[in-house]
Amino acid sequence: MEKHDVSVQVAEDLGIGKESYDNIVESLGRNPNLLELQIYSVMWSENLSYKSSVSWISSLPNKGDNIIAGAKESSAGVVDLGNGECCVFKMGTHNHPSGIDPYQGAATCVGDVCRDIVSLGAKPQIILNSLRFGDSTLDRTKWLMDEIIKGINDYSNVLYIEDIGSEIFYNSSYDTNPIVNVMVAGIVSKDKLLFNRKMEAGQVLFIVGNPTGAEGVFGQNESFTIPKGNPDLGSSLTDAILKLNEQDALIRVENMDLAGIINSCSVVSAHADTGIDIDLNKIPLSQNGISIEDVLLSRTQERFLLVADKKNTTLITRTFEDYNIVCEEIGELTSNKSIRLFESSKIVAEVIGKDLVMGFGAPQTDRKFHDLIQTDSIDYLETIPEPDNYWKVINKMVNNPNLVIKEHLQRNIEEAIDNSPSDAQITFLGDHKKAVCFTVSGNSVYSFNNAYIGAQINIARAARRIVCSGGKPLAINDCLNFGSPLEENVYSQFVATIKGIAKASSYFETPVVGGNVSFYNESSVLGKRKPINPTPVIAMMGTLPSKKNHMSYIFRNKGEMIFLIGKSRNDISGSEYLCSYHQKCQVGIPYFNIEDEIAIHKTIAKLIEAKLICSAHSVERGGLFFNLIESSMPLGLGFDITSPAEVRMDAFLFGEAQGRVVVSVSMENEDEFVDMMMESGLPFSTLGHVTKGELRIDDISYGYIEEYKKIYMKNNIIG
Repeated sequence: MEKHDVSVQVAEDLGIGKESYDNIVESLGRNPNLLELQIYSVMWSENLSYKSSVSWISSLPNKGDNIIAGAKESSAGVVDLGNGECCVFKMGTHNHPSGIDPYQGAATCVGDVCRDIVSLGAKPQIILNSLRFGDSTLDRTKWLMDEIIKGINDYSNVLYIEDIGSEIFYNSSYDTNPIVNVMVAGIVSKDKLLFNRKMEAGQVLFIVGNPTGAEGVFGQNESFTIPKGNPDLGSSLTDAILKLNEQDALIRVENMDLAGIINSCSVVSAHADTGIDIDLNKIPLSQNGISIEDVLLSRTQERFLLVADKKNTTLITRTFEDYNIVCEEIGELTSNKSIRLFESSKIVAEVIGKDLVMGFGAPQTDRKFHDLIQTDSIDYLETIPEPDNYWKVINKMVNNPNLVIKEHLQRNIEEAIDNSPSDAQITFLGDHKKAVCFTVSGNSVYSFNNAYIGAQINIARAARRIVCSGGKPLAINDCLNFGSPLEENVYSQFVATIKGIAKASSYFETPVVGGNVSFYNESSVLGKRKPINPTPVIAMMGTLPSKKNHMSYIFRNKGEMIFLIGKSRNDISGSEYLCSYHQKCQVGIPYFNIEDEIAIHKTIAKLIEAKLICSAHSVERGGLFFNLIESSMPLGLGFDITSPAEVRMDAFLFGEAQGRVVVSVSMENEDEFVDMMMESGLPFSTLGHVTKGELRIDDISYGYIEEYKKIYMKNNIIG
């Protein structure tokens, strides 16, 4: 064992307090050396130990009838689809790297999440993105967006991953700190799932993929560089690992990302409840002169740690040789409890794996928080005058980049309903072509004004989209993007968000099966650090029990009746209308009642099953007017609607009160539809009917849908 004189002061310089240092001494039974202290320092950092968040994350529900692996149990969530197949999905984030090197930051985010999917034996197949940028008029915003989107696309295209949707929003709080959240999903046969396989002493460890370099070393390193991805190697690694898994040659696969080798070894040791011996001289390096700490903590991309039985050593090495991928046996699992690192047969460090890993022995921090003073009860109609020219309002809002309809313009609408767009993205996965639904949902304005309710709205909205598509919500991943947890108000927002997610995920029976927390997202304003708006993003998956029940949001025929399920309300709080037209941004939160949502979802499902509606579309950002435009645009139809006398026109058209769904109904089904709605006891109202292409509100024409298409095409800045 190498001896270097270390003191409490050295530990404190590395961010380890005296109490934590004393715990290390007690666990090891001796004083640590400098390398060991560096390992503890990095592994106990916020990004790896989740010391400020793990206790709160643990309160989230992660069990369910369909859930095989929930949050904290594996590198990605696993949901049973039936027929012997599982869906593996994970949401990840690379906010900070993407703010420095947007192309590589975004590309490596895709690669990292894909490796988490592969580590469970699944092939990455689809991707969704949730992106946040600053002021859309800034050159920096345009540069960041172009590079981030290119990085995502370039990496996913090489792996033949289908991009099935994105949400992109702008807010000045992200001017220098973009948010890059990526969700990837794939399918694996239940009998090939790499989860909870028995690990024991005597099994061997391989490192495969890129030789280790000094880039992306995690910790206090002045020469820190953004690691670069290699999608071609990533694709070959995926194929090789899936091939070996088909031959039952692997026990566990661990993705190497943050803190690379030491992190992966610690996770394996903790879950296996064994020790590990690693020969540092056997680790393939990309350059000479790399220090031991850099080798252990490097974030070199496209690497895995494999655990296998000795009998499969030859098969594993030959398989990677066939793919021209570096593969080296570097150690084995042992019967003790420590990770021993050898260099030239000498132990240079010995640490306890369980002490280092989140949810095992890594220390937790109780930070101060308080109940937030919320502003959701303000009635903005009392102080905001009603516009006297709605043409002017509409013209301004259709040019709002947060209301540009991007996804709908990129699809070729086909006659077959199965191929028509719906509120949630539908994809057919696996040998049985199971219809699986996905959506991503986030609204930082709601969360800024009421973190507890805002989190619930995100989940309710995601569930509403899946239900409106004919699906059944099953599980969620989350990306929780916040400022510094050292700021009491930011941490209070985080705690309120967790409480909101816990409540809503329980109500909708959508356990949390994965995700992450990203703190320290801040911008510099006049030399001061300013946190981003709290930005929890929900990725929800579900299934389509019957492909015949796939429901689109598009209007199909002139003359169909248009109904609103739910209630129009005198409410413009938290709306894009309030911000874009009246310049009152980040104020208020729209009406929300979780009980209303549950009842509406049940009724929508019954209407779809009974074949009584032609379309279903959740009312969300931009309000009813933009909901109707989205339904009209694909087939060039329009609408003729009448506003209720008791609701102010701007609230009726642009308010974002939750718990509302617009449906279209054929004339022959109208009576039966009304009967079912009366039986449900839910509020509903007749809005009007579908037209050949004109937009009419209260007998006033607001142009034709083709005119709006041209505006959207002009503003569709991502092409």
